[in-house]
Amino acid sequence: MQAMGAPLTLVIGNKNYSSWSMRPWVLLRGLEIAFRERQLKFHTQEWSDSIGGLSPSGMVPVLWEGEPGGGFATWDTLAIVERLHELFPNAKVWPSDAQARARARSLCAEFHSGFRAFRGAMPMNIRSRYPGRGMNPDVAKEIGRIQALWTEARKTFGGKGPFLFGAFGAADAFYAPVATRFVTYAVELKGAAREYQQALLESPGVGAWSAEAVKETEFVAEDEPYATAPR
Repeated sequence: MQAMGAPLTLVIGNKNYSSWSMRPWVLLRGLEIAFRERQLKFHTQEWSDSIGGLSPSGMVPVLWEGEPGGGFATWDTLAIVERLHELFPNAKVWPSDAQARARARSLCAEFHSGFRAFRGAMPMNIRSRYPGRGMNPDVAKEIGRIQALWTEARKTFGGKGPFLFGAFGAADAFYAPVATRFVTYAVELKGAAREYQQALLESPGVGAWSAEAVKETEFVAEDEPYATAPR
């Protein structure tokens, strides 16, 4: 799908670590919306030299319409999703049914502002495997909540499609980094939640992002609580 107006560029961080960058990237790819990628890896000279001109907030991701640094910028993952919904009203970023759309937004907003124990103890790290690490009662409670959200959405709104609201959309993009975390830390799911996790991992956007993430070699200490820096 080609943009009607200015071309889109998504500024992102490391694919192995940046869960916030992953969300709009896999959404754009999953909905076949044309965009260019500009990657700034954390703690690099390129980041230091460029982030000020490419991100009003000093963080990633950022969606640029037109020339990066000179066009129109939207930052923060949730805001980017809403902007894509406005730019591509027929792309089905959100479900067409009003109640399904409200529920999808609720799922995205809950993860955007919550699940801090889970996110802190099990940071995204696609290339690594740390079975059992990070698990504690607070994390287990939040994982249970995620599974319940997935199962309820699939039962109520999933219909015949494999994703939370049938077709791939914003809610699936928001939980894509969660699906990869469950692999990294060997969190075993059951039933509908497990089936959905597999569908998400096998979706084109998530598969493409993950394939590139495992090739990255940079080591970012704050995202590696269970490893020591290579010498």
